[in-house]
Amino acid sequence: MPSSWVSVPAVLLGMLFVPGSLAWAVSEAGPVVAHATVRGHDVPVYRIGELEAADTQQGMDGFAIRVAYALHAWTREHGVEAIGNLCRTPDGTRWGSVLLTVYAHAASPRTNACPAGMQAVGVDVHSHPQRQRYSVNSIDRLFLRDDLMYQAMVATRPDAFSADDYAQPGYVVGRIHLQFQEGRGRDRIVWDMGRPQPPWGGAGPGPVPKREGRPARSALSP
Repeated sequence: MPSSWVSVPAVLLGMLFVPGSLAWAVSEAGPVVAHATVRGHDVPVYRIGELEAADTQQGMDGFAIRVAYALHAWTREHGVEAIGNLCRTPDGTRWGSVLLTVYAHAASPRTNACPAGMQAVGVDVHSHPQRQRYSVNSIDRLFLRDDLMYQAMVATRPDAFSADDYAQPGYVVGRIHLQFQEGRGRDRIVWDMGRPQPPWGGAGPGPVPKREGRPARSALSP
């Protein structure tokens, strides 16, 4: 039986893989690009899309906003977190991001994955669930505190950084805002997600990444 709802932070997995180190395997949830072991259980990391755009006057913030719209839309549809590492070409003219998920409400895979020809800048954008309460699935239980593992539902704060988010500089997109932090007490609102999406690289509206495979079903259900 579920007990009272408790607010819990999201967890970011550490470095899981180097691009090209593992062959892709295709599942119902999309291409599997890496695996992690958490509490003795295998956790596949799924690729859900890839984005690239020319640099703009807004620099990293400008591309992060565009990644945020893609993650915001994907999380609104699927209900779980997703993440995109920010990458750049050596000449600084283009940005890119590989979008990943483990289909959890409480965790995202922090990696160094980049589109071909780009290098990670050490900053990522991840999404938070847009509801204040969510049904716990089997992947969530691997990351929740022991006293929350078997709750049916837990509460969360969509537009707040968690303690683990502060491990390195990064962006989070919640229900209302895209925010950036460089450590505790050094955070700022970058964008209101209720505003119209800016032009994608100055050439029209930005796309939501194409879906690669169907969403996870029973394997990630409570």
